[in-house]
Amino acid sequence: MGVLFLGESIMRPPASRQELAQWLQQPFQSHASAFSDEQLNKLRDRIEELVNYEAAVGLMGKSGAGKSSLCNALFGQEVAEVDDVAPCTVGASEYTLAYQNGKGISLIDLPGVGERQDKEATYAKQYQEMLPELDLVLWLIKADDRALSVDEQCYQRLILPYLIEHDIPLPFVVNQVDKIEPCREWDFIHSMPGPQQLTNISRKQMQISQLFNVPLTQIFITSAMEGYGLQILIEQIIHRLPKEKKWSVTRETRAEYVTPAMQRESIDGLWDTIKEAAKTILRETWTTIASRVENWFSKLFGW
Repeated sequence: MGVLFLGESIMRPPASRQELAQWLQQPFQSHASAFSDEQLNKLRDRIEELVNYEAAVGLMGKSGAGKSSLCNALFGQEVAEVDDVAPCTVGASEYTLAYQNGKGISLIDLPGVGERQDKEATYAKQYQEMLPELDLVLWLIKADDRALSVDEQCYQRLILPYLIEHDIPLPFVVNQVDKIEPCREWDFIHSMPGPQQLTNISRKQMQISQLFNVPLTQIFITSAMEGYGLQILIEQIIHRLPKEKKWSVTRETRAEYVTPAMQRESIDGLWDTIKEAAKTILRETWTTIASRVENWFSKLFGW
């Protein structure tokens, strides 16, 4: 199942959960006589568990920052509401993105930025409960929004304490950069900012870096409407996710934003997790078959 991708022939795992699980079991099935039925069943169960993982990504930002439009641009489908995460009037909303029969990404739209201050204690309790379950949080800021004091207060008082405690990555996304002044300078032919816009975008990044005390490498610029900066953003999202969850996001991402490097990192992450499970479950038997299983993987992808 070769896929021609940016001038390279890349083997891509099946998209559906059932087919992917069967595909990952192939090299172990070939050596099934080397270990017990109990070991094989445990390994199958673990592979099924890994295939069913989905990345949980939190979304923060004031209304109008473009959270929904960014998600739709990245993943090529309308974000559909599934249910409420928290059973209260200020509860977060959960959306799921899944390709075919597989699980993919759970998007959690977190409340609190620019909302009512008298609900701060309620928001703090929600963050305490929800943030440990998230793999990553994206904080969206509208490029031409100059009033960032509310964002800064929410980040410092409600979010930062839990991020430090649970070591959750939080990239900042300056969205809608096509609207930053002078907006008439935007190059619509090449979908990129003009010279003065780039200067003002850099100033915006510096402002956010100083206001939130985060490095510039943690701040990304995008325009969901114009498709600008999306490949870099999704690359950084995947790079920051746990290795067993990279593939689910890569699979859901629109094909034009997935580079060969991203694909390889995602597949390698999934396969490394499978090998760790095999080493634990098969114990000494893994040492015997490890090189042959690795050879199967290397030949399949040509890596």
